[in-house]
Order: sequence, then structure tokens, then C-alpha cells
Amino acid sequence: MVYERYAIYYTPRLESRLGQFGNAWFGYDPVSRDDIPRPVIKGMTLQEIEKITQGAGRYAFHGTLRSPFKLRKNRNFNSLNKSLESFATKIHPIICGPLSIRSIGRFLALVPDDPESQIPNLAEQCMRTFDNFRLAPGKEEIDRRRQAGLTTIQEQLLLRWGYPFVMEEFRFHLTLSDKLEGMDLIKYQAILEEHCEGLCKERFVIDEIALFGDPGQGGKFEEISRYKLSAIS
Repeated sequence: MVYERYAIYYTPRLESRLGQFGNAWFGYDPVSRDDIPRPVIKGMTLQEIEKITQGAGRYAFHGTLRSPFKLRKNRNFNSLNKSLESFATKIHPIICGPLSIRSIGRFLALVPDDPESQIPNLAEQCMRTFDNFRLAPGKEEIDRRRQAGLTTIQEQLLLRWGYPFVMEEFRFHLTLSDKLEGMDLIKYQAILEEHCEGLCKERFVIDEIALFGDPGQGGKFEEISRYKLSAIS
């Protein structure tokens, strides 16, 4: 299948505790591409979960390492796949502190509690290594990004890398919601903190990365391939 865009994500294995929670939360399995039952969460209705994940759910449960991009005309999926296979053999797994439920701006996310994490370094390597696969965004996309009210640094990053929240502006997170109003943000953060208490006591490990594809026409992102981080020295 030819995808409209590609992205490099961290996404947990489906059978892991984190994967089971995240995929159920969005009601979507990105491997089988099937809808799956939503979780039962004390203090929230099914309708509330569906409402606050409507937009974020399109991208599946993930942490972004290389934001979605269109392939350049002289590149194709096979060359991207081979490059990812080679890249993964040179990267060590990352182990960091447990996750916690945080508000980032007006949305909720799971964020690692580890200021010494190597995840930003991994994201930077993904940006630099795969930048020559990326088709530069057109004026319409750049103008749309600017509507968020970018800082001077973010504007520079947008023009250089095609996305404003990279490099020094990067903050790794696993998105859980769309933008929320103040009281809803506080309410749902408290509910998720209680629901995810056990999950948030476990260490967080990135030992694989994944290539996702955007099928276009508003379809949900699909997991295409996984790559084990297997550097030895």
C-alpha cells in the first residue's frame, strides 16, 4: 500500500500493559487496523472517552520521534525501510523512569519522569538521519503551522525541519487527548492518574521503534514495520 505520509514513532507492543491500555484508550489496534473495545474507567463514560480522543485517536497511541512527512520523489518505501533497519542496529535501547499523567498545554499525555533521558537524542538522530527522505512542506502547510502562534525558534525549526516542535523544542510524550477546557483538563487528569497508578510505577523502556503510515482521507495511522534497537557497543 502507498501511504500519503510516514512517521517514526515509539509505540508499545500490543501485548504489553502499556500497549493494552493505550490502544484500548483510543479504541484502535494499529497493527490489525481494527476498532477494539474502549476501557472501563471509573468516573468516565464511554462517550466522554470518545469525545476527548476524537482527533488524537487518528494518529494511534504513540510517542513521536519523527513527525509525519511526505516522501520526496526520488525516495520510496523500500529505501526508507532499509534505512530504518540499518539505523536501529546502531541505537541502544533507552531505559528511563516511570511515566506520569501530565498536561502539556491543553491536552493530556503520558510523560517519562526522567530529566536525564536519552529520548531527545534519539529523536534528534531520527530527524537528522531521515531528513533526506522528507519532502519540504508547501506554503499551505507552513501557514497552517504558523496559526499555533510560533516563537522565533519554532519558526526557524519549522522552516528547517518541516515541524516546529523538534530539537530544543522537542518534548517526548504519548498523547492521550485532544485540547481540553480548564475544568475538563483537571477532571480527566485526576481520573487518569488514579486509573493508571499501577502502570505509572513501571519503568519505561524504548527498545523498538516503528514506522507508521497515513492512508490519507482522514484514515487512522497504521503500523507498517517495527525495528529492534540493537546496538551492542
